[in-house]
Amino acid sequence: MKSSKWFIICLMTLLISGVPLPVISGDFPNKPIHMVVPYGPGGTHDIAARIVDGVLQEILEVPVIHVNKSGGGGIVGGGYAKQQKADGYTLLYGGLSVLIEAPIVKPNATYTWHDFIPLARVTSGPLILSVNKDAPWNTLEELVADAKKNPGKISVGIPGFGSSQHLVLSLFQSLADIELNIIPYKGDGNNITSLLGKHTDAAMTGLTSLTPHLNAGNVKALASSAPERHPIQKDIPTFKEKGYPKIAVLSWTGAWVPKGTPADRVQILQEAYKKAANHKSVTTLIKKAGSTPDYAGTDQLMQIVPIEEEAIRSAAMAAGIVK
Repeated sequence: MKSSKWFIICLMTLLISGVPLPVISGDFPNKPIHMVVPYGPGGTHDIAARIVDGVLQEILEVPVIHVNKSGGGGIVGGGYAKQQKADGYTLLYGGLSVLIEAPIVKPNATYTWHDFIPLARVTSGPLILSVNKDAPWNTLEELVADAKKNPGKISVGIPGFGSSQHLVLSLFQSLADIELNIIPYKGDGNNITSLLGKHTDAAMTGLTSLTPHLNAGNVKALASSAPERHPIQKDIPTFKEKGYPKIAVLSWTGAWVPKGTPADRVQILQEAYKKAANHKSVTTLIKKAGSTPDYAGTDQLMQIVPIEEEAIRSAAMAAGIVK
C-alpha cells in the first residue's frame, strides 16, 4: 500500500513539474497499425506486405491497415512515413529500392534510411526483364540486336525512377551499349498492366508481381538479375550467364519504423515480425508468389545496409544515373 502511495505521489510530482514521462508500452499496441506501402496495389512490396501482415495482426492482436502511397519511385511513401508520429503505430514496408536506392538517385527524396529503424527483412528475390507473349523477341540476345538496330524504339516499363528495376535496367542498357525508351509507372502492378495491354514492349519487374502472369503464359521472361537461376522458375536465364556478370542483384523487402520510436515498442514489433516472417503459412505463400523467404533482424540489417548503400551508389554511378 505504501509503495502505491509513493508511486502516485511521484507521478503527480512529475506531472506538476512538467518533466516528460517515459512511454509505458504495457498496452502496446492497443489500436490499428498503419502499414505504409510506397507503391500501388499488386506490386512486389504490396503482395509481400499483405502476406506477412496477415499473420502479424494475429500476433499483435490489432488490425494492420495498409496505406498505399505510390509515386516518385517510392519516395512519396517514404517521405510520408517519416513525417508520421514515431509511436510504433505507423510502419513503412520498403527495402533496397525505397530506403537505400531512392535517396541516392533521387535528389528530391526527403529522407534516407538513417531516418528509420529496420525491423525485419522479409523477402528477397530477383528482378526480371520480360516481354508480352506476342512480342517478337524470345531471348535477351534478340532484344539487344533489335535495340541496336532501332535505338530508343523499344519501350521498357519500370515501377518508378530510382527503383531497383530502374538501376538494373540502366546498368544493362549501359553494358549492352543500347538505348531503350524507359517509362516509369507507379509500382509493379501498373507496370505489368501496361505490358499486358501492349502499351510497352517490355518491363523490368520483381518476380513476385510477375509470377501469376508468367505461370499463365501471358509474358516471356528474358533474364533475371539473380546471381543464380531461381529454384522454381528455373527456365529464366540470368543476366550473368548471358554475358553481364555485373548484374547480379537481389532486391528485398521488409518493415521499418520511424527513428525515435520508443525502444520497448520497437522490440515488440521486432519480435512480432520475426514470428510472422518465419511462420510456415507466410513462407509457403511467399514461395508461391515467386519470392524467397529471407528473414533478417535489426542487428543483421544494420550491418548489411551500409554495405549495400555503398554498392548501390557505385552501381548508380556506373549506370550513369548519378555522377
